[in-house]
Amino acid sequence: MLPENTGARQRLALARLTTGLAILNTLRHLPPGDALVDEWSRKEDGEDPRSGRLSAEQYEALRRLAFVSTAAWTLGAESKALKFAANASFAAVQRHVAQFDERAWNYNSNLNVYLLLLSLTDSRGSLAEAAGEGAEDDGPSSEVATAVLLAMRLYYGCLYFQSGLSKVLLSGPAWADGRTLRGSWAELGNRAGKWLSRRPMTVAAAASAATLAFELLFPVAQIALGKRPRAVGLSSLAFHASIKATMDISFWHHAVHALPLFVLDPGAERHTARLLRAFRKR
Repeated sequence: MLPENTGARQRLALARLTTGLAILNTLRHLPPGDALVDEWSRKEDGEDPRSGRLSAEQYEALRRLAFVSTAAWTLGAESKALKFAANASFAAVQRHVAQFDERAWNYNSNLNVYLLLLSLTDSRGSLAEAAGEGAEDDGPSSEVATAVLLAMRLYYGCLYFQSGLSKVLLSGPAWADGRTLRGSWAELGNRAGKWLSRRPMTVAAAASAATLAFELLFPVAQIALGKRPRAVGLSSLAFHASIKATMDISFWHHAVHALPLFVLDPGAERHTARLLRAFRKR
């Protein structure tokens, strides 16, 4: 899965930038604390919405801490205290939001995992120099960088396997008969999806079977195509593009990691660092 000369350090630097920007975008679009408190108040029929939960002020303070610490880390700041603050505050914010709907953990908790994995080592690469931060050493050893990159790739594949396995466990092989997907096209689909929902059932059945096969076999493909990571990443992007094109559903925070982990050449990290340096000068 990880052949020699993979440019693990460079890929980690790109993954750091990708993860940081994804977290910042997520934090920016989370609902404000007052809105959550009001919604809980309506949901719980008059019960104290703050019982056992953060107040609106505490939630907003944590959100600001998560934003500032993650932004500093993304731009190349490196300290154990900073990484702890970013991980702890973002996890607390995620937990608070997930209390409203437990399914939220299944939506973007991958960002928590990527942040934690990248925090295990100095993943700055050239981005540290571009941010005006001088790296104290030459970065993580090749063995450490390779291990972190391997863990991130394995986790990326496991998310697909988990999705496919949940379909099998909840619906069984019947999920592949096309009825579930056809109903989703009809209810959630855009123009293309609604058009597909009116096609013969065999179309939905074929797409359902292909989806199930893709998700369950993705980790196997990762191993089989270990020396061609770009093919793995492009297949992932194509899969999400098809979902976006038919149902306008975007798991961007997951799919975007295909770029640093699989698709982009490790040399792209140097170009990214130059762009960041130019941005700082402006």
